[in-house]
Amino acid sequence: MSNYYYVLEVIENYDDEEIIDDFKSKFKEGENISEDEFKMFCKNYIDDMSEMNEINKNWNYIKNNN
Repeated sequence: MSNYYYVLEVIENYDDEEIIDDFKSKFKEGENISEDEFKMFCKNYIDDMSEMNEINKNWNYIKNNN
């Protein structure tokens, strides 16, 4: 089963239409998204590396629900 919808759920929690639109333009609906792809995408929207902890927690959520 694809993890696309769990990743989208996490991205929608940013509550920023620009980020959501960028996600939807980069990833095809229903496709599986790798951990590397997810983290690379999220890194585009963080101010500093201290936010990587949150990104890692989000990936664990996605992984555990897929």
